[in-house]
Amino acid sequence: MNFKRFFKKSLINFKYAYNPRKPLLIFKLISTFLKILIFKKNPLRYVDFAIDYRCNLKCDHCFKTSLEKDETKGDSGRLTVKDYERIAGECMALGAVNFSFQGGELFLYENWEKVIKACKPGKNVISVTTNGTMLTEENLNRLKRIGVDILTISLDSAIPEEHDRFRGVKGTYAKVIQGINSALKKGFNVTLGTTVSHSNLKSEGIQKLIYMAIEKRIILNLILAVPAGRWQDNPDILITGEDMKYIKELTKKSPYIRTDFEANFVHWGCGAMKEILYLTPYGDVLPCPFMHISFGNAHDEPISVIRNRGLENEFFKRYHNKCLVAEDREFIDIYLSKTFNAKNLPLNGKMIFNPIINS
Repeated sequence: MNFKRFFKKSLINFKYAYNPRKPLLIFKLISTFLKILIFKKNPLRYVDFAIDYRCNLKCDHCFKTSLEKDETKGDSGRLTVKDYERIAGECMALGAVNFSFQGGELFLYENWEKVIKACKPGKNVISVTTNGTMLTEENLNRLKRIGVDILTISLDSAIPEEHDRFRGVKGTYAKVIQGINSALKKGFNVTLGTTVSHSNLKSEGIQKLIYMAIEKRIILNLILAVPAGRWQDNPDILITGEDMKYIKELTKKSPYIRTDFEANFVHWGCGAMKEILYLTPYGDVLPCPFMHISFGNAHDEPISVIRNRGLENEFFKRYHNKCLVAEDREFIDIYLSKTFNAKNLPLNGKMIFNPIINS
């Protein structure tokens, strides 16, 4: 990356992270960067909480049914507000500065405000991922009041019919566009989350989304299609090597076009377990939302113990230049495929990797 492009992206990153009502956060971010650059530390950066799997849409790529538990049959082990407060504290001790909350659709969970408040919004960057259909005036005001900084809104095509078809409900596109515009007027930093596959990457709908993001000066995060959930038996959706070259060229053309690999503190590549953790509503700790492999449960062990266990695994010790679950065909065929059609996901990491990988 040349200096000019790096500088532009850094300015945008600063804008998204900066909140004048959170003065301690800037010092925390600077301190973290110094630890990495000077002391070569590898702190946790981002914790993604799925707080509920209920949803009002029927998306093609949805994996929520794979991880959802039947809560009518006794204790599901759902995390309580106290659990979130404890886990957030443990993650902050490991360096975490960004807590993200998603579903399902977050606004369908009655305690979403309490959960976010438990994760100390005044000291951290707070992100909420939503399908954008419930961004009412009331919900936006509640988000602003409790200190949410970034709204990641799912939008998969700038052609209304394509987006609605992908999301499974007519009229979704119109609600999302209204939600995006309302969020921007309220002063939220908005990111568009767009799933790209081999079949849609160069489509008109994606091209128009790119123009929309650049025009509105908001980040467009290209999320690589993964064979999980309803797509687990559809390898044709996977990005190819040529597709990835095209994506990298897109990210060079505008600082607003991104992939997850560019969100790390310093390093480029897959940050799973190193900088990123994903927690299910039941406390299972996964390397990322799309890899349904657990290295422990937050009910049973501290986050530090679980993360260290994951970092002992050969796949998570270093930053890979390929997404393991979207690009690495060998990893998908040998390891991820064990989760396909499996019951009681996520599977234990020992079932997937031992005795081959752990060292």
